[in-house]
Amino acid sequence: MTHYLIRRFLLLPLTLFAIILVNFVILNLVPGDPVNTADRSSTGDLTRNSDSEGSMEENHHLLFREHYGLTLPIILNNWPAITREKVDAAFEQLLTKTKNGKEMSVQDYHELRVRWGDRARYIMPILFEKANNPSLSFEERKIAVNLFIRGGTQMGFVGPTLNPRQKQLNRAIALSNQQLAESRVSDWDSEHSLKSKIANLASWYAAKGGDSAFTKQGVPRLRALLLETRFSRYLSRVLALNFGTLRNDSNKTVISEVIKRIKYSLTLAVVPMIITFALCQIFGMIMAVKHNQWPDISLNILFLILFAVPIFVVAPFLIEKVALHHTIPFTNIPIPFSGFHSSYAVYDKLTSGERLADTLLHIMLPLTAIMYGTLAIQSRLSRTAFLEVLRQDWVKTAHAKGLPLKMVLIKHVGRNGAITIVTSLATSLGVIMGGSLIVETVFEINGFGRFFYEAILNRDYNVVLFSAFASSLLTLVGYIIADVAYTLLDPRVNFA
Repeated sequence: MTHYLIRRFLLLPLTLFAIILVNFVILNLVPGDPVNTADRSSTGDLTRNSDSEGSMEENHHLLFREHYGLTLPIILNNWPAITREKVDAAFEQLLTKTKNGKEMSVQDYHELRVRWGDRARYIMPILFEKANNPSLSFEERKIAVNLFIRGGTQMGFVGPTLNPRQKQLNRAIALSNQQLAESRVSDWDSEHSLKSKIANLASWYAAKGGDSAFTKQGVPRLRALLLETRFSRYLSRVLALNFGTLRNDSNKTVISEVIKRIKYSLTLAVVPMIITFALCQIFGMIMAVKHNQWPDISLNILFLILFAVPIFVVAPFLIEKVALHHTIPFTNIPIPFSGFHSSYAVYDKLTSGERLADTLLHIMLPLTAIMYGTLAIQSRLSRTAFLEVLRQDWVKTAHAKGLPLKMVLIKHVGRNGAITIVTSLATSLGVIMGGSLIVETVFEINGFGRFFYEAILNRDYNVVLFSAFASSLLTLVGYIIADVAYTLLDPRVNFA
């Protein structure tokens, strides 16, 4: 067993890497990016706003994309190998706003500008040469200058825990970006103003090292091919356990926000799992022993009904018919139906025992809403597993030896039948990170479900990617826990 666990833990990073890669590629191939935000109209419908030129400074818009790594290719970066012919063809499209002889739409033209803005840092010598070429038109030189500025503009370090070196680099980056921004060319600039701004860029370019500093050949090009990509940047942060900051607040890290909600989602995931395991063993055993008798038939019908009723019907039903205008039996205490516990003004004054009772009272209805569907499924699954075990010859032998029915059911049938349930429950450990969106929303619990749902609407890649990473890790750990449980429940299982 020890050697098996060692092999599994050695394979864990490789498996996790493959899962992260697949999730990352799929997420980055989805149309749109974090710059697109989701709002709700007065009718409650979701609408999309793009933080582009119309609503945000263009430079801010592009820096925002760089913050999320969207200015780089996904897996491999061959942009240092872009030829002058491709650049000339792109300039032709930017000047004429046509593609294949047809006029480009506003969206296509915007995407073209953004695409070549992302590639600008890898074609800086070509852009600088075009900007300094007096034989080119004013418009073409303007495009070259603005793309050059985009290529030279850098993204500073963000987050609440910057070290002194990062703060110093941020100041240097800010000064460099300011010098570049002052050279941006607009339609109102004259030829003389254009020359002055190009001269300013020439001094900046020389200070940075000129063509040699921005030309990648040999090992630097290979390094860019493999390492200057979205995935390599994200993976390097993951290896450092840095999952980034929130989209709307760079002072809040993803980890800190998850930690705030972990007690809610862990409680609403682990407690129902334990209760479900115990109850489904009992109900499954009753249905198996009383096979085709009235307990089996009635419980089967009940669980089929529970399974068929959706949670978005049950949760409001529990609030309206159980909690509203009702009190706990034999008391005058109203049944709470919102929050994980009482308000902090009340909760902070309670003793430890009173806090536990207050929390249990508040999560009673949410646990019921979460648990009923899983209990229905697992009880029927448990019934099938127990029926199969009861038909085994060694169970009949135990009966023939005169062992009490209770001992046979608990020691022999229960342990072997529980293997199926353990598999189902342990491998669902990953759903902890997903939370229960409907339950958390209806009962106003600030858990993972609402957090990740809002992240998807806001295109907050850092939060969404962390959710995929954490869920995958917990699922893989769940498989290992299930394997260990097999050997504890059935000594015949050997993973050597």
